[in-house]
Formats: sequence, structure tokens, C-alpha cells
Amino acid sequence: MSILKSTLIAACVFLTPIAEAFDRFTAHGGPIKGIAHHAPSNLAVTTSFDYTAVVWFANSMEEIRPLVAHTAAVNAAAFSPDGRWLATGGDDTSIFLWDVETIQNLDVEPQPIELTGHTGKVVDLAFSNDGRQLVSSSWDHRLGLWDIETRSPIRFLQGHQGPVNAAVFSDDDDFVYSAGSDGHIRQWRVDTGEYLRSVVKNGFGVNVLALSTDLNVLAYGGANGVMKSVSLDASGPDIELWVGGPPVLAVDIDPATESMAFATAEGRIVIADALVGEIERDFQAVQGPVWAMQYTSQGSHLMFAGLDDWVTRIPLADFVVPSALAERERRFHPDEPLGNGARQFARKCSVCHTLTPSSKRRAGPTLYGVFGRKVGAVEDYPYSPELLDMDLVWTEETIDRLFREGPDIVTPGSKMPIQRIKRDSDRQDLIAYLKQATAPQ
Repeated sequence: MSILKSTLIAACVFLTPIAEAFDRFTAHGGPIKGIAHHAPSNLAVTTSFDYTAVVWFANSMEEIRPLVAHTAAVNAAAFSPDGRWLATGGDDTSIFLWDVETIQNLDVEPQPIELTGHTGKVVDLAFSNDGRQLVSSSWDHRLGLWDIETRSPIRFLQGHQGPVNAAVFSDDDDFVYSAGSDGHIRQWRVDTGEYLRSVVKNGFGVNVLALSTDLNVLAYGGANGVMKSVSLDASGPDIELWVGGPPVLAVDIDPATESMAFATAEGRIVIADALVGEIERDFQAVQGPVWAMQYTSQGSHLMFAGLDDWVTRIPLADFVVPSALAERERRFHPDEPLGNGARQFARKCSVCHTLTPSSKRRAGPTLYGVFGRKVGAVEDYPYSPELLDMDLVWTEETIDRLFREGPDIVTPGSKMPIQRIKRDSDRQDLIAYLKQATAPQ
């Protein structure tokens, strides 16, 4: 298996100073949900709605390989501090442990170890600093503590009144801090699982958090647009950068540069001094949500990604935001005027399905030649057993029924998200568009 080259776009490199250059890379077939970086081994990983994680050489952003094990969107990834393990978690409630050395050997197909126990989607993962434990955050309202040596759960921690969105270990591994949709950041004792206190009471859900014990800073972002940090021992200032804007979906702290970064559901990124709160950069990064963001290379670069299937990397030293940064046309949910049928496809289908013959890197099978095709007949797509045994042919009538009644009724057991199109005219316009766009050439 050869190393696949990434797509690189160096924006404005000939017309503007090098400080305005930025890089973009793509290897996914769906929106990107998570980014993890491990500087000592020069590796990065991105996770996607397309059910895969892609491993990269971090410096060059050359793709090493995709990792295929999850049966739903992959939301999060984390490297162990020693670089031996990569953990991924997703909507399928599973966590997979991947041996990093095996991942880099392209002559071997990696066989991950599955950690099971959650009953809701897994949305965040973090290793302890000694690499012996993993903490998982799930929408089943629980945190999972896992023993890496035995690959088994130590205990599940339940105290949030709703989904748990993020969690992190303290630098000494004595405590875990967790953020939930109940608006609390809670502190837990690792060795006993004892719940200690609510560190933050936000009033609205807390989506993300990042911790630096060295800087004595806990930064978090909320559903009410709050960008804030608190001093863990109350010896430093509590900093509020913003409140009342779009939800904050990503946050990171870089101790080396003493800075923290927040990203929002509308594509805005704010970078500030983590100790005093002075805003250093505030810019529109993309059109649409930023779901994943991380500092790399001792804070020299920032990587971020979201609604589309590409990753952007910008240098932070003397970086002047070019006008082209947020102007790239989006492949998913495009902004340009579309006919109603094309617009319905973009909103309901384009994230999961392609119109080309291949289903590669997509969460669903290709729609190329779909009319007259039996369910489960695309050769390069791993269908669920229920669809393989189903006697259904895609026609105007069955596609109309799929979106009128929903996949839970028409194709029970499929991986398709539950969605319906209420208006008859919208369904008919979508079908007319599909008949034209999926016809074999």
C-alpha cells in the first residue's frame, strides 16, 4: 500500500508575504470531527463523519493510512503520551485502541482492540499523563476510566445531569475534570472515583474544556458562546473573553506560548494570552462550524477543521489573516444558489453519499446508478446485515417513501441517520435531481 499524497493549497503565496501562507489538506469524505497531534512521533490523526480516522505525518501532512473499524461517525482521537497507542471513539459507542507502530507498517493491516461499556456516543478521549489510563466522555451521561494495560474499564463515573462532552486529567493524574451539557465542570478523584465538587457552573451546557496545570488555567467554551478560563486554585484571574455568541465547539491551551484558542459554530477563532486574557488574534477561519482544533509544534502552528472535509494549518508567528482563508467554497452545505433538488441533496445526502462510481471515504454507498438497483448491491460498501438481506429496489416510489417515512421505517437496521423531508415538492425535486445526477454516463 503506497502512501497517499495529501492535497496542498498554499494560499496567496506568490502575491503576499510568506506570513500569510496557509496550508489545506484533504483525505476524508465527510466533515472532520476531531484532531490529535503527537509531536515526538511526528504524527497527527483526524476523525470524520465518514466513519474513518486518517493518520498523517504531521510535518508534511502526507497521509499514511485510513483506519477503518467504527460503524458510525468517529468523533475523537487521542495519542498516549509515549506515542504507543492511539485511541478513537465514535457514535457507535465504541472505543478502539490502535498500536501506533503497526499503523505505520503499511504491509500489515492493523487490528484494533475494542473497549466496550458505553451506551451512548463517545465524543471525547484523553490519556493520563503517565499513559496508564484513558478517560472517555459519552452522551450516556457517564465518564469511563479505562486501564490501558488490561484494556478494561476501571469504573464509570456518573454525576452529570445529561451528556458528558469532554474530560481531561490533571497533570499529576490525581484528578479528572469533566464538562457536561448540564453546565457544570466537575472534579473527580481518579483513584476512588469520588466526586469532589463543581468547579464551574455555567448555566448553559459546557461543550469543551482544556487544562494546563503548569499555567493554573482551565479554559472552556459553552453553548451560550462563553469563552472563559478560571484559575484552578483561585490564585490567578478568571478571564471572560466572550459570552452570548454562537456556541463554542473547540478549545486548546499551549503552555509553551502561554496562549489559549477558542473556535465557534460560525467559524470564528479567538486566540488570547492564557494568563491575562489579552486577545492576540480574532478572525473568521471558515464558513461554518469549527469542530476540531489543536496547537502543534510547540505552539508555532494551529490546525483546525469542521464542516468540510479538509484540514487547515496556519503559522501563528506574525501571521496576517489572508482574505482567502474563509473564502474556500464548501463542498458540504454550499452557500451558492442551487436549484431546490440540488439543495435538498446538499443538505440531506452530500455528507454521506457521492454521485461518482466509487463509495470511497463516505459514510454511505455511492448513489451512482441508484435507480433500479437492489438495496445492498454496491460492492465497495460494507452494508449492515439487515440491508444485505432486504428485498427492496430503489425507484422513484421507494426513494420518496424513504424520505417521507424515514429510514427507520423503510430500511430498518441501516446506518442512515433518521431524517425526513416533509414537503412533497421537496421530495419530488430531490428525486428529479437524483435521476439526472446519478444516471450512468
